[in-house]
Amino acid sequence: MRLGAWIVMIVTLIMFLSLIGLTIPGLNPVLQGVGVNINETNSTIISADIESSTIWNKLFGSTAFTLFGVNFTAGILITLLGTGAVIVGLFAKGYDTSLVILPFIIFIGGLFISTFWAIMNYVIGFNQGWITSIVVIIFVGLAVGFIMSLVDYFAGR
Repeated sequence: MRLGAWIVMIVTLIMFLSLIGLTIPGLNPVLQGVGVNINETNSTIISADIESSTIWNKLFGSTAFTLFGVNFTAGILITLLGTGAVIVGLFAKGYDTSLVILPFIIFIGGLFISTFWAIMNYVIGFNQGWITSIVVIIFVGLAVGFIMSLVDYFAGR
C-alpha cells in the first residue's frame, strides 16, 4: 500500500481509539489546541470551537509584525511564505518534496508510538497474556507495514 493509505489508516485508528476513551498523550493536547474537547468518561465531544482555540489565536489573533502600517499575523505570514516557496519551487525544481512531508510523517509516527504505549499500558492492566499478545501482533503488523511504506516512499524518490 502507498504511504498516504497508511497515514489515513493510522490516523483513523488513533482517532477511533481516542474517541472510545483511550487517553493518548500525544493526541489529546493537539485536539485541545485545535479546540476539540472530549469528555474522557463517556467519550463524547464537549465542544469543537476552532476559532476560540489556542492555535487559531496564535496564528490569526495576535500581530506578528507591522510593515508600512499593515498588521501581519503569523497565519498571513505563513501563507505568504508558503505561496512564495511554491512559486520559487515552480521555477527551481531542485528541491525534494519529501522534505516537506517528513515533519508530518514524524508527527504521525510519534502519535502511533504514543497510542501503542497507551493501549499497552491499558491492556497489561488486565493481567491476561493472550490479550496483550493480540494487541502486540496487531500493532507490530501495522508498524512493519508503515515502515515498509516509508522505505518505499523515500527510496523510490
